[in-house]
Amino acid sequence: MNKVRVAIVDDHPTVLYALTDLIQQDPRFSLVASLKSPTELIRYLREGPEVDIVITDFTMPDDSMYGDGVRYVKYLIRNFSGKQFVVFSESVNPSLIFSLYDYGVSAVVLKSHDLSQMLIAMHHVVDKKTYYPPNINREDLRIFTKNMHSISPRELEVLRHFSRGLPLKRIASDLNRSIKTVSSQKRSVMRKLDISTDQLLMEFCMHTNLF
Repeated sequence: MNKVRVAIVDDHPTVLYALTDLIQQDPRFSLVASLKSPTELIRYLREGPEVDIVITDFTMPDDSMYGDGVRYVKYLIRNFSGKQFVVFSESVNPSLIFSLYDYGVSAVVLKSHDLSQMLIAMHHVVDKKTYYPPNINREDLRIFTKNMHSISPRELEVLRHFSRGLPLKRIASDLNRSIKTVSSQKRSVMRKLDISTDQLLMEFCMHTNLF
């Protein structure tokens, strides 16, 4: 039986090591690349041996060429449509999680869960089944969306970067948007959440564990 070829990318060495060890222990998979950034991954996908499944971290903020988050995931799916992508994420935001499925990822695995969930997700992907994280379902999305009103995925990306304490100029650069657009999207989020100050917006991000 031909093994499923897997590439892993994560900017944290300990996480990369743990994922590498996990995949290498399963005889169904063959690890072909263990990479540290979106730039390394995209170069490998263009020039390296064939890959069937990519496991990628969602948050890798130090990559200046391709960024991270939604922008990065959408780039992968748009440019490498023949691959299957498993996103490894710290976020438990149902709206963000389900938007990733809408973009075309095969699975989202939460870092807060046991690492064994990664293998479960991988087996789902190989068997052409959709894997959803435990305790995340469409009802969660409905409730969260009601509470969050109509915040779009692009606005959520601004909010995610804002929650890391980044200035608008840096957020605009990371997301490849104008400062005017980013500022407008942040104000839109604050209006929808009925939050009046940046401090209260930061507290909201922290208390709701959005990211």
